Amino acid sequence: MKILVPLFCLFLSLVTGIVSCAPKQVPVKRPPEVVWNDFWAKSSSFTNKQGFMIQTSVNYTAADQRNRMLANIWGLVDYPVRMDLSTGFGHTFGIWMEDHLRWEAYFPGENARYVHHDGSRGATILGYPTPLNLRETAMVLLGFFEGLVPAYYQRVESRNQMWKYYFDDHRIQNLVLNQDGILQSVSGDGWQVEFKGPERYNGVFYFSRLDMRISRDKEAVIRIRSVDLDRDWEREQLILDLPGDTRTIFLY
Repeated sequence: MKILVPLFCLFLSLVTGIVSCAPKQVPVKRPPEVVWNDFWAKSSSFTNKQGFMIQTSVNYTAADQRNRMLANIWGLVDYPVRMDLSTGFGHTFGIWMEDHLRWEAYFPGENARYVHHDGSRGATILGYPTPLNLRETAMVLLGFFEGLVPAYYQRVESRNQMWKYYFDDHRIQNLVLNQDGILQSVSGDGWQVEFKGPERYNGVFYFSRLDMRISRDKEAVIRIRSVDLDRDWEREQLILDLPGDTRTIFLY
């Protein structure tokens, strides 16, 4: 009996030592303000005069149609911004331009230029529905959210081990970040964009694929083929130089 007591004490001390040396359970969830700061640290940063060229492919599906096109978006961060739309065979069928005042879309096959004050609205009227205008789309593709998302959120809630941040009176009404501060999605009035395949190029953090749910029955998948930031565009290169007999149609 005298031998059993020391043995029991030794066993108890060993168990206590094992428990005390076991890995501590660190909470998975990081504070939302820390995650938010990580997001902004990862976001791209440009000057207004930064030139860019983004080559993408776009797959658009709706209830009654399915289209695939190539879209090259290029210009300056602070306008103008151009987009050339072509088929897979390299035939350019549409040229868009957007600046501070207007959005224009020229279709060579029609020899017609369509004009609207809002790029998102104008494109939607012509059958190219998009929740963002041309510049906003380019900035999202480049991972540049300054001006698109406010620096401070109104409220935040936990969502599947991630944080969902809300904004008032903005086209982008909320966004979701994972625990590393990497963007998962942004949403607005009836639309959502999911981000996949994070990439880094010369300090620029962007996503190689965007899944867009434009409405209940309209979706688009944008795949980034290349990003080039070593461009020095002159504004004269970005305006539309159209034939003299081009028809101009104003959209309302």
